[in-house]
Amino acid sequence: MTLLEEQISMTMAGTNEPAAYIELKSINLPEDQTTELSSQLCQHVGELLEIKPRRIYIEFSNAQRHLWGWDSRTF
Repeated sequence: MTLLEEQISMTMAGTNEPAAYIELKSINLPEDQTTELSSQLCQHVGELLEIKPRRIYIEFSNAQRHLWGWDSRTF
């Protein structure tokens, strides 16, 4: 699932140059792969949206199955 909000006023490190904040939530997120995921997301998002990787922040969350609902039940 993806949500992209454009034209949002956002500052990071005292400047308002283009930036992105990404939340990646997953059930059973493999912690040993977050570094590689960060690298790939920064490269891909940076190229698509013309944002420098140093201006892209990612929050990784490992969701517990019973706290994630869909289709009238939980995972």
